[in-house]
Amino acid sequence: HALVVPSTDPEDIVRHDTDVEKAAMKFVQAFEEALGAQVKDVHTADLARAAGLSDYPGFDLLSLRPDGIKLSIEVKGRAATGDIEISSNEWAKACIMRERYWLYVVFDCATPNPRVIRVQDPFGKLTAKAKGSMVIGAAQVMESGEKCNG
Repeated sequence: HALVVPSTDPEDIVRHDTDVEKAAMKFVQAFEEALGAQVKDVHTADLARAAGLSDYPGFDLLSLRPDGIKLSIEVKGRAATGDIEISSNEWAKACIMRERYWLYVVFDCATPNPRVIRVQDPFGKLTAKAKGSMVIGAAQVMESGEKCNG
């Protein structure tokens, strides 16, 4: 018998979190592309500039739908189910863009059955803290968003 516990090494934790975020990004990109959208990854300054945006647009994906609608999508991934954190830059963009800004949270990224919950206008639908970044409970995301089949 063996007991396996998660690593407490900070480098392992960062690597794991990065892998979960990458999986979430791929899942959301595939979801949007299945709807016929052209999706541009803009999560780094170089990618954002290449897409004609500012260095830090406050979202990860730009989805250009066949009907001409542009969605600015912030992607958050969790290995299981847990709270998410929205940076002050992301929250400011959500406030400015309102209906054009979407938060896609991919829960259970470390399982064979990830779940996507998307929230249009998270600034208007999710409770804000007074300062700093936003920490949003999984229950709030699920209650305010709509489940995607995928």
